[in-house]
Amino acid sequence: MMAMDIFRRIFFGHKEEYWWMKILVPITSIFVALIVGAIFIWSTGRSPVLAYKYLFGASGLVPGPYFKQHFAEMLLSSSMFIATGLAFAIAAKGGLFSIGAEGQFLVGAITAAYFGYAKPFASMPTVLHLTVIFVMVMIAGGIWGAIAGWLKAKMGIHEVITTIMLNWIALYLIEDWLVTGPMKANVETGVSGTPYVSETAKLPIILKGTRLNISILIIIVVAYLTWFLLYRTTFGFEIRAMGYTLIYNMDAPRAAGVSVDARITQTMFVSGAVAALGGAFIILGVLFQFPPVFEGGYGFDGIAVSLIGQNEPLGVFLAGILIGGLRTGATAVQLAHIPKTFPSIIEGLIVAFIALQELIRYLLMKLFVRKRNNTVSGGSDEKAVSGGVAK
Repeated sequence: MMAMDIFRRIFFGHKEEYWWMKILVPITSIFVALIVGAIFIWSTGRSPVLAYKYLFGASGLVPGPYFKQHFAEMLLSSSMFIATGLAFAIAAKGGLFSIGAEGQFLVGAITAAYFGYAKPFASMPTVLHLTVIFVMVMIAGGIWGAIAGWLKAKMGIHEVITTIMLNWIALYLIEDWLVTGPMKANVETGVSGTPYVSETAKLPIILKGTRLNISILIIIVVAYLTWFLLYRTTFGFEIRAMGYTLIYNMDAPRAAGVSVDARITQTMFVSGAVAALGGAFIILGVLFQFPPVFEGGYGFDGIAVSLIGQNEPLGVFLAGILIGGLRTGATAVQLAHIPKTFPSIIEGLIVAFIALQELIRYLLMKLFVRKRNNTVSGGSDEKAVSGGVAK
């Protein structure tokens, strides 16, 4: 019981009677999504067993051939999904539905690219250079997120509208101006996009023979700090209090002395700063430059990661690992004559069942709570138990 209580506190940070439902619902959703996915594959005349064998064999989630390389790639990919997932979760805790992680991710990426190759910084030692880059990345991403927060707090403009607009602004500002203009690489070098970052700006490798770098260690620390911020600080308490009441009644937190306008802007700043870290990870650990055409989508995938993780830091971390594994094994499913987009379908199915979590929660409560109550009462008063569950 003590171990379960510790796990509950780590997962939620607060007491909840049926806290284990927040764990069981996403697990059930994942399991059902895999079953539905298998039915889809079977209906096309292909083998779902073979498809899942290739998918999970190359995902890094289960041991198999070349497990070291697959595991490293999975963690490398997961670090970016976790960053954008945490960004969405932070905003969600404050009652804000931010779709801006994609734009903040791009802003973080272009900032990392610039400070990675700029001459005044390239001569710094690696530790100092990386520190400067990450500080500037978080400031840039935070400001990009705070713009939407300020417009929400001062002008009453919904964050969904502003974050979507800021995503497009970031994309075209970067790809159609910065990358092809002020930050364009020297034509004589034959490099398209921005110049490559210096050696001192590259994230150190932590697993020899793979591309796995310290990004996964950084995001683990960030996930812990996110949990600590939300559940062990006054600022986090006010964010959650605002989240409980923002949609319904802004006057409640104000009456308690919370500066709602300031907290909205601050929450979006923190959210943007965390999302921008993902952009730094992909530039400093994978691409080493900002390419002329950037293959994004990490910000939007972060929404799915956060929803699967129930907007809780630990849940987001585990969900990010899952999505990273699915994306890592995507290419391998083609060996079973399945399109490599199949893992994205699985991800969509998981989110769809998460959206039905109230129904799933109700069915699970009927199954487990009723069963437990029957065990305690010896099944002597089935009607009373059924009535209690209905309430």
